Amino acid sequence: MLEELIQLHRAGRLDEAEDGYRRLLGDNPDDAEVLHLLGILRGQRGDLAEALRLVQRAGELDPFNATCQHTLGEMHLSEGRLDEAGQAYERARQLNPNLAAAHGGLGQVALLRGDTDAAESHFRVALRADENDVQALTGLGNIAQARGDSQRALQLLTQAAELAPDDPLIQTGYAQAMLDQGMLDFAARAVDNALTVKPDYPLAQALRAELHVRKREWPEALAIYESLLARGEQVAVARTGLGDIARAQGRFDDAIAQYDEALRAQPGMHPAAIRRADVLARTGRIAQAIDDLRWHVASHPGHARAHAQLARQLTRAGRFDEALATWQDAEARWPADIDLQAQHALTLDRAGHADEALALAETASASPRPALAMLRARGALLAGDPAAAVQRLQRIDLRQLEDKPLQLERRRQRLLGLAYDALEQWQDAADAFAKAHRLTADGLPELPALDDALRATLHRLAGETGLAEARGAAPILLCGLPGSGVGQVAALLADQPGWFVRRERFDVAPDFVNAPFDARLLHTLTQADLALLARRYQRPLQRAGVDESTRLVDWIPVLDARVVPAIKRALPGARLVIVQREPHDTLLDWLGFGWSEGFAMADPQTGARWLKLAASHLSLAADLLPGFRVDPDALLAETGASLRMRLGVFLGVVDLEPGAMTRGARKGSGGLPVNFAPGHASHYREALSDAFATLDDFEAPR
Repeated sequence: MLEELIQLHRAGRLDEAEDGYRRLLGDNPDDAEVLHLLGILRGQRGDLAEALRLVQRAGELDPFNATCQHTLGEMHLSEGRLDEAGQAYERARQLNPNLAAAHGGLGQVALLRGDTDAAESHFRVALRADENDVQALTGLGNIAQARGDSQRALQLLTQAAELAPDDPLIQTGYAQAMLDQGMLDFAARAVDNALTVKPDYPLAQALRAELHVRKREWPEALAIYESLLARGEQVAVARTGLGDIARAQGRFDDAIAQYDEALRAQPGMHPAAIRRADVLARTGRIAQAIDDLRWHVASHPGHARAHAQLARQLTRAGRFDEALATWQDAEARWPADIDLQAQHALTLDRAGHADEALALAETASASPRPALAMLRARGALLAGDPAAAVQRLQRIDLRQLEDKPLQLERRRQRLLGLAYDALEQWQDAADAFAKAHRLTADGLPELPALDDALRATLHRLAGETGLAEARGAAPILLCGLPGSGVGQVAALLADQPGWFVRRERFDVAPDFVNAPFDARLLHTLTQADLALLARRYQRPLQRAGVDESTRLVDWIPVLDARVVPAIKRALPGARLVIVQREPHDTLLDWLGFGWSEGFAMADPQTGARWLKLAASHLSLAADLLPGFRVDPDALLAETGASLRMRLGVFLGVVDLEPGAMTRGARKGSGGLPVNFAPGHASHYREALSDAFATLDDFEAPR
């Protein structure tokens, strides 16, 4: 009969099972096995007091029953009585050293006491005895989660969740792992599972609120957090969530205050410390962010993500040596954490240690980080294996890029383009390069068409009297179309002793040369007008500490020919250096390598039309100012000494000597090229046929 009752119990027919157990106890009130089973059933029904009384009586009657002692441990643990739970689990273990559940229970007690090493040891023993031990899988998953090893945590908690779909604790742990991976839909389903079984479960409610925060559903999240605080449950988590809401809404001081409250409630609340440091850094207090986070890591060293955040903040501040030392310390603590190795590799790359970065990236190749896959793809390209580069780039889970800066996907497309180019798949390369441009926010500067009337007006204005009393050395205007290689020539000029290359015009427009065009410049300008323009030009140079005797190279990203007469008159003696390459090569280089100034073409044909228009402005400028035209490939070649000398003479020096900046400008990220070889555009004649047709009658600056 007892077997039949146990089957009813297992089937969830609790009323029938309970009636049967009580009938048996009526006949034999000291039947330890039945008392134990009825105690379990009463616990399932929420009557923990009677459940505990029944199981304790069973344990007294059968003191050598390890399973009964384990059940006592479970009941004590459910009410937070860790000492009693630990004692019961230990008795169970002594009675039956092979009882995996006893080790699982001891692991839970150790974990709740903060002794993760002891907890891990017990969980591993339990898992060796039963590879499907849900408690051990969950415990090890939670430990991995706490240590920041999200991949390992996800693997373990997924296995546990599949084995115990109706366990709220396990489902909540799984939901947290999914959240950490950014898989919101999976996390939501696990939270729903937990709350269906136990609607008032605080941890699951907190995760539900975090899901609302991730989806920017502020009122829903706020209501849950306020409810938790009112009940005094999950206080540190709720305060952290309120800080996250304030941070997302730009209320940074409120966010810091909430994070501080979270850390007062739970000093080891790593997410609060990490996000607090992020807010400090965002608001310009990066030194304080680093100092506070360093103190937190020293006080609570057992969390990989806190170490990682400290290293990232140090990297952000340009303190690479300290950042790399922090990564090394973290790796020593968690040698199996692939994500730490991946981030360390990326920092090495950013710090300029390309070879070390690539070596470590291969060690961490299992990491799903898109940036690491791109680093490894770059390594494959440099090693002459473009097929491997394509494979690595195509394996990136694009969902991971959805909330990331567009530059990551832009970088992926450019790397794909370079890989396809190396494989001689010209159309695929062109398509990838074009996609990268469409991901760039900055459009093309507007330039007017130069009709005959406007040209005549500009020639007339340029012939009028210039400023009588000029101050400072006349500037050298450096101009080049996107893809022309002008940056390499700028680096060559910056290498010359005593020269100053003005680069800030890509970000600001401080004077009439690079400001939105002022139509008054097309009218006659008096000496007073010219003096005012000259002062406006000199003022930012004075603020930058540029001496009047310094030879000035003014790098103009886009020269509007309408300002050239005013330049000629207000800045007497100004000269023009135009950097130019073969037009089809120029378009391809702009398409493939972008431009450091961010100009993006909507499509290759639009880019070709704009190049022609911008070139017409440079051609007219070359008619109005003394000019020198130079191809960077010829200028910087080993055989380019004669050309460098001629350019030097034009600029008033004996010769131009390439230096460190020139060498740096000739190398791209991690050793990739900065342009294609001359004539490479011929391979794209079919892939870019319409755009190239537009350039076939290109009028290069004369």
